[in-house]
Amino acid sequence: MCDPNFHIATPRLFISHQSPSNDAHCDFAVALLHNPASIKHNPTGPTAVPNREAARTFISTASERLARTGYGRYLVSLRPSPTSAFPPSHQQLIGVVTMQLQRYPAHPGPRIPDIGFNFLPQYHGKGYAKEAAQVLMEWYAREKGVGRFAALTDETNGEAKGLLRKLGFREWGERVVRGVSGGGGEEKLSVWTKGVE
Repeated sequence: MCDPNFHIATPRLFISHQSPSNDAHCDFAVALLHNPASIKHNPTGPTAVPNREAARTFISTASERLARTGYGRYLVSLRPSPTSAFPPSHQQLIGVVTMQLQRYPAHPGPRIPDIGFNFLPQYHGKGYAKEAAQVLMEWYAREKGVGRFAALTDETNGEAKGLLRKLGFREWGERVVRGVSGGGGEEKLSVWTKGVE
């Protein structure tokens, strides 16, 4: 399983691993996937993770994959102060940031890792997703030598597209992509890259 002490700190945030044995992490996964902003762009979330026990399985699978491959989902929580140590006495979870690569080995997807993010609506517009995504990309560049990144979103997700522009990503338009969701099948997504000419 993933290291429970792993974290990346920014002045305002902690990026850390999820734990399937932590009920707060499971309940947060349910709340995040069931909020209207998330459902708008991921309508299958509530069906895939309807309750705490389903979230526990979801997190367990994701954690095993992260431990095995080095790519996956990370929790984002508020850092009580710029000098607060990890873990804080109370972890205020606000979203997730992901770095995915080859989610479905039987249906290979993008050949470079793709960044993603999902935050509770009350934390939108505060720069948290940008801060989390930026520091995670910097960590992958430093620790794993990753210099090229992708991002995939649906064409109607203006918030995500605006954030990707701020992060320095280039838009390539809608493309048919496979190996990203739904068991690895094909879908039309807005494709973005950074570090790719």
